[in-house]
Amino acid sequence: MKIVKNLLLAVTLTAAAGAALAADKVVVLDMQAAMLGTDLAKKSIEALQKDSEFTAVRAKLESLVADIKALQESAEKNAMTWSDDKLSEHRKKVEYLRADYELAQKKLQSEQQDVLQRVQQELAPKVRPVLEKLIEDEKISMIINAQSVFHADASHDITAKLIERLNKSQ
Repeated sequence: MKIVKNLLLAVTLTAAAGAALAADKVVVLDMQAAMLGTDLAKKSIEALQKDSEFTAVRAKLESLVADIKALQESAEKNAMTWSDDKLSEHRKKVEYLRADYELAQKKLQSEQQDVLQRVQQELAPKVRPVLEKLIEDEKISMIINAQSVFHADASHDITAKLIERLNKSQ
């Protein structure tokens, strides 16, 4: 009889623990994607894309890519007939173009990074209260960084909900 009581107690405790775990809501959140998905971020990136200086650097980058490609094609066709001096001159041109390309690319990345940092700084004070309200409304007991999760069903991802609420809060 004691064995049956212990077994019944174990089953009851297991069921209660399962019910308690089911009541907990664990979700994932990609905070960076949430911030970058807001209307503010989209407008800021769009403004950057329209900026004349940014556009000029991007055009220069595209031109450099075309020039490098043309030099590579020329080398593929004619390198066998070139003298050592001509080959050396060609290599220098390619190296200079690649250096210019890397510099232009760094400029573009820097400008984009600056815009994203400004967006994050502007949104930072708004995120916590909006997220806390979302936690309360959705009865969330745990949030896990989406980038640390191997797999999560889309129904467990609250990133889109946070984006929607951040957009409404502005």
